[in-house]
Amino acid sequence: MSFLLGLLLLLAPCHSAADEPKGIFAQFGNSVTLPRRIWGIEGKIHVNWYFQDNLLISRNPTLSASKTVHNRFSLSSDSSLIISNVEKSDFGIFKCEQHHLVETITDTYKLYEVMMSTPPPLLVGASLDLSCEIESEGFKLVHEIKWFGPDNTLYVGSSSSNKRTLRVTKVSSIHSGKWTCAVRYGASITLKARTDVIIVDLASSSPDPIYTSDSSINFLIPCSLSSKIPWSTVNATGVTGGSWHFTPFKSSESSLPLLKLQLNPSPAWKFPSGTHTLLMETDLKNHELGVKISKVSINERGNYTCSLEFGSRTLSRSVQVEVLQVISSEGKVIYEGNTVNLTCTLGHHMTPDLEVNWIPPYGSSLSKLSPPYTTMLSIPGVSVKDSGRWTCQLKKNATLLTSATISLKIEKAPVNIWLVVAIIGGLLVFILIAVITVFIIRRHRQMMRYRCRKGRVCCCKNPKPKGFYKT
Repeated sequence: MSFLLGLLLLLAPCHSAADEPKGIFAQFGNSVTLPRRIWGIEGKIHVNWYFQDNLLISRNPTLSASKTVHNRFSLSSDSSLIISNVEKSDFGIFKCEQHHLVETITDTYKLYEVMMSTPPPLLVGASLDLSCEIESEGFKLVHEIKWFGPDNTLYVGSSSSNKRTLRVTKVSSIHSGKWTCAVRYGASITLKARTDVIIVDLASSSPDPIYTSDSSINFLIPCSLSSKIPWSTVNATGVTGGSWHFTPFKSSESSLPLLKLQLNPSPAWKFPSGTHTLLMETDLKNHELGVKISKVSINERGNYTCSLEFGSRTLSRSVQVEVLQVISSEGKVIYEGNTVNLTCTLGHHMTPDLEVNWIPPYGSSLSKLSPPYTTMLSIPGVSVKDSGRWTCQLKKNATLLTSATISLKIEKAPVNIWLVVAIIGGLLVFILIAVITVFIIRRHRQMMRYRCRKGRVCCCKNPKPKGFYKT
């Protein structure tokens, strides 16, 4: 029986690929797939993959799982070989053997390396040089090489022997990211070798101001690098210093220094010697260069400039800060019955695209305000129920930018003490005059009665003579 089986194996047809191996390209550190030639009855083929005649992985159709000697190698659903995280030792000859009963076919592949240069971090405005090099033996298999930037823009390079190069002058932040060298070989096979390019630049400033309100706490003034890179990468481009400066609105003063960049022992924003501002000293956290104002006031209105120095070159970005404030026409003490005017202001005329929204305290006489609102709100005849926080919201295209508040304390009108004194004094004088007048009148009447009694004469019809009479 064994003799017949051996005879059948000798007589069975054996299929093999051409002697020339199929070229496959890969990049160190990336993954690559070696395609299995579809053959026989799918699901009944026994597949073995070899590297330099050493078995790597096999799949038996009667078993659910494949058998491998290394976790970097795996099989796809169609039993193609997947190599993850390609190593230098993987560039060589691979062989795929397929068995079905007594039939066997073999395909041979050669893995060629595509090497793409990784440039050092570059300062914005410098020139970028890239190279894409292919093993000389595999270069004749290449049909075309194309370059693509991070924005998927096609770039044209030059070639020399088996090496393709590309130069981009005056790079900007749009050139920071993954660059691709697309190597097309075979009928429709393309390898995309990639490398990371880092461009050190400051992120663009917003064309619009940033808004806050007076008395805001820990307000952030943004400044950052254009990409999320560690500070060690910035150091590699030769940073020598940096600063924050402030230019107030409507002021004849020149730019005022606020903070200086301290590089050692660790990067941080520090106050220049002998100065102190409302800005807070802070450590730098990788790509974030922003600083905070501990407590905002109207004196912080203006332009803030963040700068990094690289020898003779300086990168800078400016941020315009607007501070919203609510001003009352009355003093701190407001009495009932007065008219109070509240003004919501940035310290200058607002542009037409800005609008305000007033929010009175609960229970106020103006609790049912309706748009359109103006920057000045008049409250006639205020009462105690108008006491509380009045809020002005600043909006642009229905988006809330910031809000400012003011607290009003309405008190009952105090009694005028001098008026009271005058009234009481007048009453006392009136009473005194009345008493004196009554006294004088009574005295006068008494005098008149006394005079009348003294001058009276008795006139009798039968007067008696003078003398003594017995009663």
